[in-house]
Order: sequence, then C-alpha cells, then structure tokens
Amino acid sequence: MNKGGFWRLYRKAERLINEGRVIEISPIMYYVIGDHGKYFVRIQNGRVKCMCDGYRKRKYCSHVLSVLLLMLREDYKYRMEAAIRNRLKKQFREIVKGNYLR
Repeated sequence: MNKGGFWRLYRKAERLINEGRVIEISPIMYYVIGDHGKYFVRIQNGRVKCMCDGYRKRKYCSHVLSVLLLMLREDYKYRMEAAIRNRLKKQFREIVKGNYLR
C-alpha cells in the first residue's frame, strides 16, 4: 500500500470511530457498521481479522484499523463512546417522531 492509500484508510477508520460505527462487543469481538455493510472484527491468536471482502483480498481494511486504533489509543475509546451515545440519541429522536430506522 502506498502512503496516500494508507492515509485514506486511516481517515476512514477515524471516521467510523467518530460516527459511532464501531462497537465493542467484548475484548475480542467488535461490530463495525461500514460504508458497504456491517462486519464483525475479531481478535484471535494475536491477530485482528475482519469478515469483509476487502480484508479477505488484502488482509487489511478500515474496519480492522478502526479496532486497532481503539485498542491502542485511549482517546479514541472516549470518542467512540461519545459518538455512540450521540448516534443512539439521534435514532431515538427519529423513533419518537415515528420514523423507524433500519
């Protein structure tokens, strides 16, 4: 991967965190709402693996990078928690209005 490709991947991983689209299910399992689908990212035998096509082809993806950022940097964890709270509040307001989200 070239330098430009890495930074695109990094920015996408940050965006997933900032939008509350990465959810820690357990210390070894995460749920990521990507741009093209919803994926489980798991940690197994010291490796982080995603179920998306991109990971299967390249052995890396923004979903895995977002999980690694959460694991390695405490500030990302706080961002994720705040973003999830905001996302849930927004969805709740829509439900109260009668708009059911998928």
